[in-house]
Amino acid sequence: MQATAELQETEAQELPENMRKYYNYREQMGRLKKAINMEFYLEAVFIEYAVMEDRLKSVLEKEGIYDPREHNGLDAKVEGTRKLIGDTACALYQYITPNLLDDIKQWKTTRNKLIHGLMNQAMTTEDLKEFALQGQDLAKTLSNKVTLYKRYLERRETHA
Repeated sequence: MQATAELQETEAQELPENMRKYYNYREQMGRLKKAINMEFYLEAVFIEYAVMEDRLKSVLEKEGIYDPREHNGLDAKVEGTRKLIGDTACALYQYITPNLLDDIKQWKTTRNKLIHGLMNQAMTTEDLKEFALQGQDLAKTLSNKVTLYKRYLERRETHA
């Protein structure tokens, strides 16, 4: 088993960066689905947060404005993206809307209250399930929108 893991790691290192990222993303989305199916809702929330942060970082990088000091954390990435879509004529606005960013920010606020006050809350498993499913939906929506935006940019570069 260890040899298989080492082989996979070696093979992954030989892949181009975008392919490594794709396979890792696919792995994390599989873990997310498995966590929800097995009722590991806190693990699901952890993965959802990471996916959302990664996808927004990807947008900021694609736009050439990502700064790890300035865009540290999900809130900063949301606000950085919000600045980009401030101009409704911006192509990104067609994919990522202020409403989606508001939903992500609200989800993150609830997530922080949940995580940091876990032992001081009366949240039922059903409440946690509902929250994890909401996060899954947001993470998938954001991921799909970012993918569509990147494809749009690639087509635009090809035809330029």
